[in-house]
Amino acid sequence: MRCLDIFKTKKILKVGQRVEITEIGKEKIDIEETYTSRVEDIKDNEVSLALPVDYRLCPVIPLKNELIAGRIIEDECVYNFTAHYNKISNIPIPVWIVNISDTVIKSQNREFVRVKTHLSLKLIITNSDGSMGEPFKAMSVDISGNGISFLTDKKIKLAAKLVLDTEPIPLVGRISTFVEVKRCSLTKDKLHYLLGCKFINLPKQIQNKLVKHLFAKQRETINKGIKLK
Repeated sequence: MRCLDIFKTKKILKVGQRVEITEIGKEKIDIEETYTSRVEDIKDNEVSLALPVDYRLCPVIPLKNELIAGRIIEDECVYNFTAHYNKISNIPIPVWIVNISDTVIKSQNREFVRVKTHLSLKLIITNSDGSMGEPFKAMSVDISGNGISFLTDKKIKLAAKLVLDTEPIPLVGRISTFVEVKRCSLTKDKLHYLLGCKFINLPKQIQNKLVKHLFAKQRETINKGIKLK
């Protein structure tokens, strides 16, 4: 049995760190639809997190005392935490006030960390009979080592398989693989669909290069003082 890497939260948590919310109450959020936030303030075990929004840009507001689970993103490490939601406040931006657990657990699942990125994509829908549909182009919204999301004017059914080709990614190259549609939602302007897709059998070597690139991109963004939305 593998030993858990447990750390005191106060030694890991810092203002400015990126946070991903993965569970609210009994609802486990889809991997491709985690809510992104940021640590804005810390007072003992009371932490202020930038108010998360969903894919429609609507604020996410849990019930008082509802259990929250998530990940703290730190350089090339990821730490799992739990907390209880308290209230919304303004400092001066809207934030969640949560009471975070005293300890966090270092995670091995770095591939789930998502980063906003705009990549030109070429996609082809595969049919049940093995034939291919017409190629179409799209622009990515974000990407992780586990999957990618993008905008398109096409409504595509869940579990559909697509062939994906990206433009070359620094230190990674061009990704050519199959993806499976896990989510298809109409955007707020009702003009496009936001698709969340999971990579199918992406080679581990490519996945590792992609994760390394995404952590470097995230570090560069934070160093420039740009907020991750």
